[in-house]
Amino acid sequence: MMRRFDVVRWLMVLSVAFCLADDQLTAEESVGSRFTYLDELDPYYPNPDFPKLTTPMWVGEEGVDAVILLSVDDMGGPPFRPRYDVSPEAFQRFLTPLIQRLKKIDGRAPIAVMTCQAPPNSPTVQQLLKLGLSFDCHTFTHRFPFFRSNEGHTADEALKFARLDYLACLENLFAVPGNRPVAHRMPGCDAQNSVSPKFYTEVFPLKTSDGRFLTCDSSITTWFPSDDKSLPRDWRYDAEGRPRFDKYVNNIPQTKTFVNSIRNYPYPYVINNAIWELPVTIPCDSHGVHQHRPQSDKTVDDWKRAVDICVRKKGFMNLLFHTIGYIKNSQVVEVIDYADRTYGRRVKFLNCREIYDRLTKNVLGGVPLRSNTGGDNGVRLLDLNADGFLDAVIGNSKRRTTRIWDPKSQLWREVPLPAQIVSDEDTKKPVSHGVRFFTASRDGHAGLAVANERQRGAWRFKAGRWERFEASPPTQVDGKPLRIAERGVDRGVRFRDLNGDGLSDLIVNNDSQNAVFLLDSKASKWRLAAFALPKRGCLVDAQGIDQGLRFVDLDGDSDDDLVLSNDREYWVRLFDGPTSGWSKQIRGGKSGDPNALPMIVRDGKLNGVWFHSGAMILENETTMKNKDFITRIPFEHILGSSRQ
Repeated sequence: MMRRFDVVRWLMVLSVAFCLADDQLTAEESVGSRFTYLDELDPYYPNPDFPKLTTPMWVGEEGVDAVILLSVDDMGGPPFRPRYDVSPEAFQRFLTPLIQRLKKIDGRAPIAVMTCQAPPNSPTVQQLLKLGLSFDCHTFTHRFPFFRSNEGHTADEALKFARLDYLACLENLFAVPGNRPVAHRMPGCDAQNSVSPKFYTEVFPLKTSDGRFLTCDSSITTWFPSDDKSLPRDWRYDAEGRPRFDKYVNNIPQTKTFVNSIRNYPYPYVINNAIWELPVTIPCDSHGVHQHRPQSDKTVDDWKRAVDICVRKKGFMNLLFHTIGYIKNSQVVEVIDYADRTYGRRVKFLNCREIYDRLTKNVLGGVPLRSNTGGDNGVRLLDLNADGFLDAVIGNSKRRTTRIWDPKSQLWREVPLPAQIVSDEDTKKPVSHGVRFFTASRDGHAGLAVANERQRGAWRFKAGRWERFEASPPTQVDGKPLRIAERGVDRGVRFRDLNGDGLSDLIVNNDSQNAVFLLDSKASKWRLAAFALPKRGCLVDAQGIDQGLRFVDLDGDSDDDLVLSNDREYWVRLFDGPTSGWSKQIRGGKSGDPNALPMIVRDGKLNGVWFHSGAMILENETTMKNKDFITRIPFEHILGSSRQ
């Protein structure tokens, strides 16, 4: 029997779903936690219902419905397959038929070469650059797995060497005259778990000796599941009746559990508010080798269907291939030819640099995600009006604006932003102003709250502009001012839907404050709840450092349960209703105990944990000897005997 709490939740969800248009927010997304990804460092957050950044929103050319990125791996890498040549000259020979076919489309050859090492003065490299190719980062020594420990090295040394390897590749590629690398791809990411959230916090932000850095990643895969009934059946199933794309993800010989993926989201998205992710489309040619055989026409046929789907969804296709015998160059040309003959100008071929430039210009009005010094530039992507399309807000010392996509006119329009997200006058490090976004009304429209030493208030997005929100956050908690940020330090204020009414509730938890306030839309105020988090300082400490607390629905009841794990302690608590909150602790103890959960935060930094496909996943420099390079703990193991 459903609890009354659950009945209210689903009645609310259904009522919102019926009120929205077909292309708008789905029932699953209508709950008030839909902006939590902005505060969580999780690179795998998009799902099939997440708001889209379709190609017409960013490509800047009328009539273009899809972009294809042709990306080839491993140039200049080590001789890990001695009979294959990975020199620039070998790549030029392989790519020449592709270059010739692409030049027939618009006189250029936009191909991204994911490069380990490129001779800076190579005439071949210069020839390829002039043709439209770009050379982007693939680590200096094709480091795989990226966080591996060499014999005799400690885990800390493994991270150090990984960082140096990444930087060496950047230094090399920025030294190539005429080259402007923007993207990185992790070796092995196409079919193995070589990517960790820790890479995006500990490695990707690094800068070269002269202050240059990357802005895009292309290491996470996406695929089209057979249960997407909006697509024709023969696009979802192959000629043998097998799921066309599921078969690749579920049958990878090298790995038992492949978790480096998102489902059915063929669009660019943003990681950690700072990195453009250009997801790789499954299958890659390596999948074709393992599923069929090398150079199989079945792989080519599935690529063509992926082209069809990306055009239908007005999305982005990242076709990853190699020069070492997995696929023939004539087969890649066949895909290019199919896209051009079938869709003509509706498909555009671009390289990584061109994609980044167009995203920056057309989505963000010329404001980059990373500031000139590589820090937070006050840019956030979110769906403000619940129409299913991403909008953009920009709030830094130079610009405060809101950019809204109008799907009818196919144009961006701008209105002012009422608060500044970061101050970046200090070139050393941007300072947070304490801005958080929340769901302000049951129609899914966004709200914005700010609370710092100089500004306090709340606004909601309504009728295409920001207006003052009647329900201002409380000014005091536990006898002290409520501040989202204080002198730039995070004070543990988060917005989540805790009671299932589709509105965001307010959580404040730090070293001296602990409370939950439920948003009452009728009374236009946040009311103090009868419950709070288990103790003070489990979200952030006095310095604003993440303490390793995560909200996860472990038992499938649509409520946020709690998982905490750091280098001192761990515990798991289930949500037991809107009066008692997280009163049910099902496990806990000290870090290092035999049954302790992996540390989510270690020494105040992310440790490489995320939650994916019903499990807690850990990948870092300590897991490289494990099967699949990960530690995987299914939710049922976390719940243990508490699961009913």
